[in-house]
Amino acid sequence: MTTAVTMTNTRVRRDLVHRANEAEILVSPPWRAAEGEYGSTTVTTGISPYYLDHVGTRRLDVLLLIEAGRQAALSAAHEFEGLSSDIAFFFNSIDVAITDPAALASGEGELTIETAFDELRLRRDGTPKQVRYTQRGTDTSGRMVLRTSMAVQGVPKGSYEELRAYQREGSTAPTTAGLRSGLRSGPARRADLIPAGDVARTQATNVVLADLRTEASGVTAALAPDFANPGLFDHDYDHYPAMVLIEAGRQLALASAQRVTDQVVTGVRATFGHFAELDRETRIVARHGERWTDMECVQDGVAVTRMSFQLAPAGPHGGDAP
Repeated sequence: MTTAVTMTNTRVRRDLVHRANEAEILVSPPWRAAEGEYGSTTVTTGISPYYLDHVGTRRLDVLLLIEAGRQAALSAAHEFEGLSSDIAFFFNSIDVAITDPAALASGEGELTIETAFDELRLRRDGTPKQVRYTQRGTDTSGRMVLRTSMAVQGVPKGSYEELRAYQREGSTAPTTAGLRSGLRSGPARRADLIPAGDVARTQATNVVLADLRTEASGVTAALAPDFANPGLFDHDYDHYPAMVLIEAGRQLALASAQRVTDQVVTGVRATFGHFAELDRETRIVARHGERWTDMECVQDGVAVTRMSFQLAPAGPHGGDAP
């Protein structure tokens, strides 16, 4: 039960969720809730076109729900737990489940996200050694429709370039800003981009995969996002962020199952063992199991990220929700 009421149209400050664009902010300011937890509400009015681009209901957008959960936890840690603002953050793992897809799809209004920090180890300067948290998302009737568990780490911004140079054996990582600049005089997108409708999108700018193949190792595709899309790259990065990799996995799970119109992703599990470098050829490999589709994001023969996606029938609420 929450102990404060927050205006659902009020967005949290951009610095508390490490976002540059107002339309990428998906949650309210946090508040203290019962039993040491923290509350936030989703704010899904006036948001990025990326989160509105669906062939079915946008209320079942697992990417929006993951990002809202990240923002809810991060803002609470900054506001109430002494987390420094001078940090570079990165995911270790994500485990998300839409626990009641029918209720979420047919519901109206914003969700309440309650965050509990299971582990919050900070260095003396307030930067995070390890942060682990679990979350419950409830609809306006109080019914739970979402469960998350995430783990993140961070380093001081001043140490980040040194860390990345060490990982890359001294070479400087390219940036998305530099890649955007290079594209201005070059080709726009790959000719073998997967059609938007095949990955449950309507706009090509939101497609992140190309060169779809069926091989002995599984169904594979090349990672090929639009670096000029602020919904994918809110600010400058020197690696592929976790949300782009999850979007790639979601798209490949749907495209390889060939069930775009009657299936939705209701579960995501991901671990991020290495940074996914921008200047390496990157392929996503999918293998379908009985209940989950397992993925590897491969660079130079190394699985830098492992993900699993659970598909479920879209049900009677395939049209866009109010």
